[in-house]
Amino acid sequence: MSENLSETLFAHKFNVQETSTIIASSTTKKHQLKNNAVMDGEEQPGWYRLLKFMLWDWQGLDVVDCYEVISRISASKNPRSDAEVLDSVIGFRSGNWTYEWTQKGMLYYKQGNEFAKLDKTDQAREAYYLASQFYSIASYPHLKGDELSIQAQVLAFNSYKESAKYNNKMVLKEIKVPFQGKEVTCYLHLPNEETIHPVVIISAGLDTLQCELLPLFEQELAPAGIAMLTVDLPGVSHSSHVKLEQNSSNLHQAICHFLRDVPWVDHDRIALMGIRFGGNVAARLAFLEPDCVKSVVCIGAAVGSVFDKLDNFKKLPPMLLDCIASRMQLKNSSAEQLYQFCVPLSLIKQGLLARTRIKTPLLSIGHKDDIICNEQDLQLIARASSEGECHIIDKPPIFKSYLNSLSYSAKWLTSNLAE
Repeated sequence: MSENLSETLFAHKFNVQETSTIIASSTTKKHQLKNNAVMDGEEQPGWYRLLKFMLWDWQGLDVVDCYEVISRISASKNPRSDAEVLDSVIGFRSGNWTYEWTQKGMLYYKQGNEFAKLDKTDQAREAYYLASQFYSIASYPHLKGDELSIQAQVLAFNSYKESAKYNNKMVLKEIKVPFQGKEVTCYLHLPNEETIHPVVIISAGLDTLQCELLPLFEQELAPAGIAMLTVDLPGVSHSSHVKLEQNSSNLHQAICHFLRDVPWVDHDRIALMGIRFGGNVAARLAFLEPDCVKSVVCIGAAVGSVFDKLDNFKKLPPMLLDCIASRMQLKNSSAEQLYQFCVPLSLIKQGLLARTRIKTPLLSIGHKDDIICNEQDLQLIARASSEGECHIIDKPPIFKSYLNSLSYSAKWLTSNLAE
């Protein structure tokens, strides 16, 4: 199905707008390696997108496959929207970001079909899952109005659900939550259907799809008997119609209330985990929904320092600025213009952090020199709770430390969600 679907979706797509040109900007879209806003090695000169090899490895992809795709993109002779930006090849053709990653996705999806026909369920599950991750990268960074990206997302979630059919270690449920006149699709991951489970609602960054978080469930939450509900942040994928703004936690707030009527989860034991901008939402809800949310984990949360000064904000990579503009439904990501819209996102300026102390347990995790969430932010989050805890990463490699922190977070959540 996915093979035929991909052929239908991407047929004759040569005149579509190239991703890095969708959001206008007054600056170059090429990374300059001038700050530490992201993880180890993600920012590479000559690229528009962040190259997340360590994250892709964590998601289960073969890094050799990833380097092969990257080399095909960089070696392409096809026209680029910017000759100095390697991942700006125009049209769905050789060298185009979406094209090259989609080819890998199609390869693994075809393998999944073959394994399924042979009744090799474990191999089918793995192949379909890998297809979903390659399609997800093909869509990256998931900008609104990016035709090729949107079509790759369809394939990513189609493959993800196909993989779940062959996964005997979990049950995947689509949860459709009414919000702003439409429905937002979330994915509920259950260890089993025999019992009612505590649940963690998880959202990651503005450049992440919810189908990218499965290892966290399989490795950390499921063994502890905890369900995982993934949610795309406002402006992303299934939540693309929702605008990122000061009260963006409204979506997650609606989901918390909706869970009261979902039969497989314990609505008295709901926790939140937010990564990057997802951490902003999670921390905000800790203040707004103390009776609904039992505990909250914030990882590298964008809550204060990045919005405090324009100089800090201007250090964000061009792609992340485009992501923020896209989620806010803006057409320009000039840092000076965008900053004015982002200042209200600061939980300090909203009068929450540094002024109020709550009882909801808060765990704050991050890298002390992170431009998005510095050591002061990490301490502020922890001090906002009478049961707050701060876990500061100060030794490289940073990404490996983050993975260790995820494991620590799962144990912390297990303890706080215990009856």
